[in-house]
Amino acid sequence: MLKGLIVCFAVLFAQLAVLNVIDARLYNSSQNVRQTAVTTVTPHKDEKEGEEEAQS
Repeated sequence: MLKGLIVCFAVLFAQLAVLNVIDARLYNSSQNVRQTAVTTVTPHKDEKEGEEEAQS
């Protein structure tokens, strides 16, 4: 039973190491490609201007 537990933990740590390497490669390559989105904020019209446009 102890031998099986040791093998289980060895496989677990091997998987974590492989996933860590894959994650580091994907993060570094996508960091170069990824750009921040540029959002423009349009100012809201005043309520009076909106009412005047609705009437005309």
